[in-house]
Amino acid sequence: MDEARRFIANETNRDQDVIEKADTALVGLAAQLLETGEADHVVLLTTDKPAGRAAKTLLPQHGFRDRLEFRYVSVTYLETITADEFQ
Repeated sequence: MDEARRFIANETNRDQDVIEKADTALVGLAAQLLETGEADHVVLLTTDKPAGRAAKTLLPQHGFRDRLEFRYVSVTYLETITADEFQ
């Protein structure tokens, strides 16, 4: 998650100290799901473009090439979807 924090900080021109933990947690959770085998592919839906780009850039560097799809979506869209749509 430190790599994700650095990536997001560099991309947004902000100090690492002000990067939200939720932003880096998205990347960490995707990596954990892939690493443990709980998922063979992750679709990351987020309103946070830098976090999505961090995941798309960093996960392949750790052996998860072509296993993540990043979709930038609106808050309104996120509020309407349910887990049933992914089963």
